[in-house]
Amino acid sequence: MAHELCMTTGCPIGIISCFLPCTSLEFTLYMASFPRALPQRLNWLSWFLFANVPLACLLATRFITWMPIEGPAPAAYITLTYIGQYALLTWLVGLPLVVLGLVLKQRWLMPAAVIVATLGQLLLVVDIAVFSLYRFHLSGFVLNTIIKAGAHTFDFSWLEWSLAIGALTILLLVQVGMAFLLARHRPRARWLGVGFAVLFAAQLGAHSWHAWADATYNTRITSLTRYVPLYYAATAKRFFKKHGWVDASENRADNAGRRLEHAKGSGKLDYPTQPLSCHPVEKRPNILMVAVDALRADMLDPRWMPNTTRFAKRHAKVFTQHYSGGNSTKAGGFSMFYGLPSTYWDAFESSQTAPVWINRLQALNYQPKILSAATLISPAFDRTAFAGIPDIRLNPPGDEAWQRDRLITNDWLDFMQTRSKKAPPFFGFLFYKSVHGYDVPPDFPRIEPYWDTLNHLALDDDFDPEPYFNRYKTATRYVDQLIGRVLDDLKQRGLLENTIVMVTSDHGEEFNDNGKGYWGHGSNYSDAQLKVPMVVHWPGKQAGRITYRTSHDDIPATFMQALGCGATPPKTYAMSNGLLTPSKRDWMIAGSYMNYALVTDDRLVVTYPTGRFETMTTGLEPAPDYQPPPTMLSQALKAMSRFYR
Repeated sequence: MAHELCMTTGCPIGIISCFLPCTSLEFTLYMASFPRALPQRLNWLSWFLFANVPLACLLATRFITWMPIEGPAPAAYITLTYIGQYALLTWLVGLPLVVLGLVLKQRWLMPAAVIVATLGQLLLVVDIAVFSLYRFHLSGFVLNTIIKAGAHTFDFSWLEWSLAIGALTILLLVQVGMAFLLARHRPRARWLGVGFAVLFAAQLGAHSWHAWADATYNTRITSLTRYVPLYYAATAKRFFKKHGWVDASENRADNAGRRLEHAKGSGKLDYPTQPLSCHPVEKRPNILMVAVDALRADMLDPRWMPNTTRFAKRHAKVFTQHYSGGNSTKAGGFSMFYGLPSTYWDAFESSQTAPVWINRLQALNYQPKILSAATLISPAFDRTAFAGIPDIRLNPPGDEAWQRDRLITNDWLDFMQTRSKKAPPFFGFLFYKSVHGYDVPPDFPRIEPYWDTLNHLALDDDFDPEPYFNRYKTATRYVDQLIGRVLDDLKQRGLLENTIVMVTSDHGEEFNDNGKGYWGHGSNYSDAQLKVPMVVHWPGKQAGRITYRTSHDDIPATFMQALGCGATPPKTYAMSNGLLTPSKRDWMIAGSYMNYALVTDDRLVVTYPTGRFETMTTGLEPAPDYQPPPTMLSQALKAMSRFYR
């Protein structure tokens, strides 16, 4: 039979193949025609993937019903974004098919393509369903919660299951129809280049448009991106500023009215979830927040912070088990001002919605003085925490962190010197940077042994942390001296009797504390990177040590009590009830740059942008047997969606 087949086909690859078994001969003949068949298969597959782009865009129109689209410009922007992003996602899903297209015949490639494309579109449908419930997109953590939390979170009726099965059937039939239609009427290959050019132009145009809108505070554009799955829109504020193309301060002022109108009109954030219940405050206290970038909790020690420690011992409450809501400035700072998981960052930034207690300060006519040794543009605290405060300095002058720290201290003291006695109460915010940069003046005394030249490439498991840690402690001493000047000035002016003073940090700093090779911050959720000092002087309250667990989630409720809004339930605007209200805290959500974790007393559930998650101890040892309680998973999902409409 092989010989007959050989003779009928002409045996194009040689006489030896005529003696092979039939199946081997067929394979050999197939390989001989490979160069001619390959373009045909890939041409069909390419058009099949392109056909799935409008289908994905059609399904994703459900997201548009939640979008605050105001005018033709946002509509044009989201159209560009949809074309570029859903084309990219479609081709990412189809990449395995491209590989299969190199080896599979058409009759096997077609069903494989139909199955993969159907599953890809089904994922989009599931993402839409998740977004409709929680206003955030699908992830591995969410899928795990659906599986493990079960009825604690989801309770699907038979009708909903029927609709889901029906949707899957329709998707499958549509894919089969497109596959056969393209097999019979295949468009010409030369038009593929045009298709790719259009998709690339859409991606480039959408990202460029967003970058410009972000730099010019155009919230009508930037508020739309969070509705598109797996979309990380480009930003270039520093680039535009460097080339003199935008003036951040001018744009911020010009768009202040638009920001307020957009925030009120968009209706996509339900924050606070009910109107505030506040009463007039007869004696409004001054408020001063001092935040030190990257300050560990164990730095509150007479050896490293003698001025702050002395002040705390005499005048303040020290919260010994206090945690930031993040291991980065972005996440930790967000939790400090909002008392919410940093997963809300994009929504609050894009709409430029300020914290409720900052709005309350302004309603009470407080005099703000915001002084930061770091830029307020990145992370964008100018459009989150301080979005409603005009005339703030976005970029402090000075080449070195220690110079900028000294500058903001002198500026604060000048502000206090020139304030009228009849002036309204003040709200001050001082953000120090030297500890983060391990930076001190050239003549400042060093703690020996001292690492003179930083070389982060040298940091590994075998590196001796002492010289590095001493440099960090030296910077801590320097900042403590500056804080001491601020605290002494308040005392000399007799203002401590009517001023709430808070000293804390945005996150901690690690020096390989856990023996896992981690240095700095932003890399894990251990105590070294999350635990921070919390010192609070509250007029009329005794000094002391508070040992119950607290977090930055408690800060907004604490200030709201002082501002006459204690009757408003804290859960309407934050995650916790206040620093001075003992309560059971079984878990918290801590964020980073791109991911977040559920943090308990001894366990971590860490999520990743890829959708993967893992469980470990707070000492970063793997804990594969740990099963997060379903109630905790359910509560976490609700916490991360409660303030969306």
